[in-house]
Amino acid sequence: MNEITSGPFAPAVPHGHRSAAIAPPWRLRFSDPDRCGIVLGADPGHVRLARDWARRKARATHRQACDLILAVSILTTNALQHTRSGDPGGTVQVVLHRRPATYTLSVTDNGPRSGPTIPFPRVEAATNPLSPTGNGLRLLDALCAYWDWTGTAGEPLTVRAVLDRAAAPVPPGTATGLRA
Repeated sequence: MNEITSGPFAPAVPHGHRSAAIAPPWRLRFSDPDRCGIVLGADPGHVRLARDWARRKARATHRQACDLILAVSILTTNALQHTRSGDPGGTVQVVLHRRPATYTLSVTDNGPRSGPTIPFPRVEAATNPLSPTGNGLRLLDALCAYWDWTGTAGEPLTVRAVLDRAAAPVPPGTATGLRA
């Protein structure tokens, strides 16, 4: 995997490192050992790379990292489907900050595609729960303790989600995770 050293998503790094002209994915390096990141390309297959990356970087068992992996998948997929990040040459930046009790996940897109409306992330009215699309942010809202977004109309947006590291995934087939 390449390391990013220049461009809009680059952390401050010394000269002489690899160039961002190489096709993604790129690793982002931070001085904080509990912060890590990756820049993905417009290829829909990079969503799988994002999930695999999140599983490895969670520093937890697969079961404990389940919510984080799902949140990474939702936000990366949304960025590719709904913004210029999914266009040829587009990128998505994913940053994870591991804290003792939480994961803070930030996903930054390349901004909206041209058109009359500039969409902002929001939970839509209920859709068919069996629909293959339209429920991502609703699911994210259920998974995390808190989520929000920052950005300016027409510019890249960053969606941030805070997930509880100690929360165990709800077993399938139960509403609350408690067995009768």
